[in-house]
Amino acid sequence: MKTIVSSLHFQIPATGEVPEWVHLTPVGTFSGVDGRGPFRLEDAAAVIADSLSAGKLPIDENHATDTAAPEGRPSPARGWIVAMEARSDGIWGKVEWTNAGRELLADKAYRGISPVLLSTKAEGRVLKILRAALTNDPNLNLTSLHSRSEPMEFVAKLRQALGLKDDAAEDAVLAAATSAHAAVAGRADDLKRFAEAAGLAAATSADQVVTHLNATRSAGGDAVTLRQTVVDLQSRLDTVTAERSKDKATQAVDAAIAAGKPIVAMRDHYIERHQKDPAGVDKELAALPSINSGGIVTPPKDAPLAAGTSAAEIIAKAEAHRAEQAKNGITISSTDAILFVSGRS
Repeated sequence: MKTIVSSLHFQIPATGEVPEWVHLTPVGTFSGVDGRGPFRLEDAAAVIADSLSAGKLPIDENHATDTAAPEGRPSPARGWIVAMEARSDGIWGKVEWTNAGRELLADKAYRGISPVLLSTKAEGRVLKILRAALTNDPNLNLTSLHSRSEPMEFVAKLRQALGLKDDAAEDAVLAAATSAHAAVAGRADDLKRFAEAAGLAAATSADQVVTHLNATRSAGGDAVTLRQTVVDLQSRLDTVTAERSKDKATQAVDAAIAAGKPIVAMRDHYIERHQKDPAGVDKELAALPSINSGGIVTPPKDAPLAAGTSAAEIIAKAEAHRAEQAKNGITISSTDAILFVSGRS
C-alpha cells in the first residue's frame, strides 16, 4: 500500500538570496518532528527517475495543489523542479522559479519548503517525489533553501577521510573524528610506554625502539629478561587497548544520546556492545530516530576559530557551543556545531 506524505519541511533562513537548488529529502531513515515516520530513502536514483518521468514538478504555496485545487480555487506554481541529483545528504532539485516565486523568496515571505512524497504505508519506503510547497511551518532542521552546498560537501569530505559510508549520520561523523583524534594521541602514549620499558628516552621513535630491541637480541642479551619485557609490554598494551575501546564506546553512545537517540535507559548496554562490535552498533544507532526538535541558529559573520586549529579544539568548541545553545532552549546537531565554530555555516 502507498501513502502520500506532505509534512516534511526544510527551513529557509532570513536572506534575500534565491536558490537554484533545493533540498527535497534527507538520506537514509528520517522522521518529522511531529512524529510522522520513520521514512526511508533507499534507492535515490530510482526515486529520481520515477519522480521526473512525467516531466517537471510544481512548487506551490502551502500545498495549494492538494488543498485549494480540489475545491476549484487557484493553486499557481511558484517554481518548477526540472532536474534532480542524489547527493550524500539526500535528493536535491534544480528549480526554475517563476517571477512571482522569485519575488516571494527575495521578500522573505517564506522560510521553508515542504516536499510531497509518495511512500509505502507499511515500510515508509520513499517511492516518488510528487511536488513541493513553500511554507512557514518547518518540521525538519536540515539544509535550507538559501544555504550554499559547501557545508554539506565539507561533511561529505569528513565522512570520506574517516572511512565512513556516504549516509553516515552527523553524530557518527563527530564520534569517529573524536575517536580518530584519541587514537592518534593513544598511539603516541603507547610508543612512550614502549620506549620507557626498553630503557630509552620518551621521545624515541618507533624505528629506534625496534632497532634497540633487535640489537639487544643480536648481542646475546638475557633471553629471560627480554622475554619478560615483551610480556610486560603486551600486558600494558592490552590494558591500554581495553581502556581506549571503552572510551571510544562511551563517546559514541553519549554522542547518540546527545543527538536525541532514545537509548538513555540502555546506555551501559550499548557501551558494552560497542566495545565488541563498534561498526554494527554505530550503524544501529544511526538508524534510530531522534527525539530532538530542530532550531534556527544564526552563525556569526566572522569565523570563531583561526586557521590551523586542531581537531580536538574544534570538537571542544563545538560541544561548548551546543551546550550554550541548549541553555537557550535551542537544540542543534553536532555537525552544525562543528560548521559553526569552523566558520563554514
